[in-house]
Amino acid sequence: MSTYREDFRLEDGILYVRLSGKFPNDLLNEAPNLFQPLIDACSTYKCDKALIDATDLEVNLSTMEVFRAGDDTGSLARLHILVAILAREDMINYLFEVVAINRGANVRVFTNVDAARTWLQS
Repeated sequence: MSTYREDFRLEDGILYVRLSGKFPNDLLNEAPNLFQPLIDACSTYKCDKALIDATDLEVNLSTMEVFRAGDDTGSLARLHILVAILAREDMINYLFEVVAINRGANVRVFTNVDAARTWLQS
């Protein structure tokens, strides 16, 4: 099992986040907000656009965990952070996106990196 990693880099005003390894599901129960590292990095880099690449992430979430992740994404709305998530087709659970959008988050899930970048830059 590979260790969970979050790698951040800023390029042309977009914060690129690469998630890899096995996602620790207990993080959803322990962290007050799953997206706090992203919020902190956006604050540090003074940016309001992020592309999260989760294509190298091993993830197995229950329905309630997907709901919680979507609910946490709503916190990005008050900070006006635009987020594109790049995922493999087998990872996509539309409940996440529906919950996030219903919480006011400006987030979309993509399987194509060029489409994700275009959406962020539009």
